[in-house]
Amino acid sequence: MLSKRCKYALKAMVCLARVYQNGHLTIATIAEKENIPKKFLEQILLELKRVKLVNSKKGLAGGYYLIKDPKEVSVADLYRIFDGP
Repeated sequence: MLSKRCKYALKAMVCLARVYQNGHLTIATIAEKENIPKKFLEQILLELKRVKLVNSKKGLAGGYYLIKDPKEVSVADLYRIFDGP
C-alpha cells in the first residue's frame, strides 16, 4: 500500500512529465491541478530534488521540472524513496 506522501509524489511526477522539456510548473500550479496541499508538496519536491529526479528554477518564469526522462522513472523508484526498500 502506498503512503499519502508516495501517492502525492507520483501525482506530482506525472504532472511534471506532461510538460517534460516544455517548461516548468510552480508548486501552486501542481498543487491546484493535482489537489495536493502546498506545504506537503513543497516537502515532496524537495525530497525529489535531493535524489536528483527534479530541479527548480527561481524567478518569475521559474518552477520545478524533471531532470530525468519520465520513461526512466518507475513507480518502484518513488516507492523506495518515500516508503523505503
